[in-house]
Amino acid sequence: MARIALVDGEHYPPVTRWALRKLGDVCCAVFLGGWEKIGSPERLAEELGVRLYVDDDPMKALELALLENDVDEVVDLSDEPVVDYGMRLRIASLCLRHGVVYRGADFEFRPGEMVRPSKPTISVLGLGKRVGKTAIGSFVAGVLKERYRPVVVTMGRGGPERPELVDGEREELTPETLLKLAETGRHAASDHYEDALVAGVTTIGCRRCGGGMAGFPFFHVVHEGIKLAEELPHDIIIAEGSGATIPPVLADGYITVLSALQPRETVEGFFGPFRIGLADIVVITMADADSEKAGEFRDFVGEVNPRAEVHLVRFAPKPLGNVAGKRVALFMTSPGAVERTASEIRKFGAEVVFISGNLSKRLELAKDLRGLGGDVDAVLVELKAAAVDVVTRWALERGVEVIYLASEPVNVDGRDLRKAVLELAGRMVGG
Repeated sequence: MARIALVDGEHYPPVTRWALRKLGDVCCAVFLGGWEKIGSPERLAEELGVRLYVDDDPMKALELALLENDVDEVVDLSDEPVVDYGMRLRIASLCLRHGVVYRGADFEFRPGEMVRPSKPTISVLGLGKRVGKTAIGSFVAGVLKERYRPVVVTMGRGGPERPELVDGEREELTPETLLKLAETGRHAASDHYEDALVAGVTTIGCRRCGGGMAGFPFFHVVHEGIKLAEELPHDIIIAEGSGATIPPVLADGYITVLSALQPRETVEGFFGPFRIGLADIVVITMADADSEKAGEFRDFVGEVNPRAEVHLVRFAPKPLGNVAGKRVALFMTSPGAVERTASEIRKFGAEVVFISGNLSKRLELAKDLRGLGGDVDAVLVELKAAAVDVVTRWALERGVEVIYLASEPVNVDGRDLRKAVLELAGRMVGG
């Protein structure tokens, strides 16, 4: 096993040299800082007996060491006050991005087991739940359908135990169909149904359970789903994450989704930089809700990953049916967005007579439905959470039309996300 050792100047060089011998198989070391006990870098390298990487920015030194050496792990022999918890998380993010274990005296960060699909693959991943990752995934699939034949592989907490194929290119997913699926025990609002319904593409639903600090799933069947996708006649795979959990694939391109409404520490701290660092494209959603914070997040992305193309977007509601002239009850998962969405739905000619942001809160949702009664022509509902087994069931039992609601990203920064997605795919497939 080949190792990179992280060292500092708080330890006397003979002590560090002793630790390197005990560790063994050290190909080189990276100096993290603290000069008072070591003299010059050249002298320290001579005393340690290994190649020493030094830079004013230790992260740049570590990245160069990772690029120039084939190693299995990075071992941290440094200590406070040279490094703090924030710096160690940044080191972990960099190591995981290179697929290398990072460990110290009482911690270890290990990358999840990844597979590299045999077909061009785009990974769509989020920095958390409710950032609009599925909406971006559906958008990407719909855009790619203009030139290619994409298949989407999802990984939901309510996904099937064995990969489940939905032919959204030929099968019509009606409210009645989805309710029948729910009655057989399936989670009919799972991401692979939503993507198939919204984008009209073939999807493969997979199950996952557990998510690590960096976003790797604990148990999953995604690799089996990828194998199924490879057997299909489709020419590009979209691997879609779940919440803050990332697809366990080595993709050819990455799209990272975050929200302007997320806490700063989620984006700028912990393992936010890891997910951002993977990205070819970063999409900052809800940019219209907090434009100042969205701009600050854009600047942070530029610092962490200068090569990423950043897009600030808002979500425009897209009813998957005609709502004009109808009395509509609107159901969404976000209480904060439902009022704004209702005002936009009225522009389609609908009369929104009832709103609920409790789609993911079943007890409150049941109360809302009891309060609604039945004096509506249609329910307009996101295909999420309890959309099928509660809202769709309620509507069909009363002869009320069900219209599902999608969200489509719209740039608010003058850029063109559609063009960026096509260019990313073009670089991958050579067209």
